[in-house]
Amino acid sequence: MRKFNAWPVFFKREWNRNWPFLIGFPITGILITKFSLCLTGGGC
Repeated sequence: MRKFNAWPVFFKREWNRNWPFLIGFPITGILITKFSLCLTGGGC
């Protein structure tokens, strides 16, 4: 009997719940960095 691999199921379930955070955090970080560079007189 083949051992049941729970990782793909677990990963899929967690990904469906968490993907907005995983994608949103880097985008937010980039936007904040750009905005703060603009405020400090850097190139926009």
